[in-house]
Amino acid sequence: MRGVSHMFGLSKSTVHSCIHKVAATISTRRHSVIRWPDQTRQAHIAEGFAGESCLRGIVGVIDGTHIRIVNILNGQPDYINRKSYPSVQLQLVVDDMMLITDAYVGWPGSVHDARVFRNSPLYHDVEDGHKLAEHQYLIGDTAYPLRSWLVTPFKDNGHLSQQQRRFNRMLSGKRQVVERAIGHLKGRFRRLRELMFHDISQICQFIMATCVMHNLCVLPDDDVSSFINFDDQDDMELENIFADATGGHVRRNALVAQC
Repeated sequence: MRGVSHMFGLSKSTVHSCIHKVAATISTRRHSVIRWPDQTRQAHIAEGFAGESCLRGIVGVIDGTHIRIVNILNGQPDYINRKSYPSVQLQLVVDDMMLITDAYVGWPGSVHDARVFRNSPLYHDVEDGHKLAEHQYLIGDTAYPLRSWLVTPFKDNGHLSQQQRRFNRMLSGKRQVVERAIGHLKGRFRRLRELMFHDISQICQFIMATCVMHNLCVLPDDDVSSFINFDDQDDMELENIFADATGGHVRRNALVAQC
């Protein structure tokens, strides 16, 4: 902001205001750029994820990441995450091409990924029978509860079968696309490494604006790979805190049997 204000002869407060106005405007366009795929598009995504593997029906990968903020908002300790820095959470679903198809932001850093997920509009929509066909599903890591429509790895208790270990490896390979998307988001829009804002609504608008711009870069493949940076990944290994669904075990066991 100092550089821009000096270049254009503006005060830093004016530049700060302009940044928020632009971010707010971009954020309002999110529904035309960050869109849940229709059934035709979901079929293409599933084909892209499947490749030569036996994992058929994947239409997205879900994951969360922490966006560091400069201080604790309103003195609330809930924003301090497991790594002892203040953050807000961003939950993403991405397709096989690294496009963000769902974004949900704003929960304090101390809240578990699974709780953020359970409170997201996505969770309620899919639980109510919307968004996904019966044979389609998302995949996530062990932080998320197993559902008939959300497949997670087997917990490695040292007694997994060879098939289960192979299944975990395949699932891990498919999940790499969301890690790359987060790497691009934080690598290209470096302000996400630490937001200097103090208002939660402005923070959420800014983060959502970067998600919109991420998709605008991915769609034409605007030098995406050169911006991917894994240095700022959170790597917070979490275990699910909610009960897994019986339908999830049935789905996962059926997939293992196919593989």
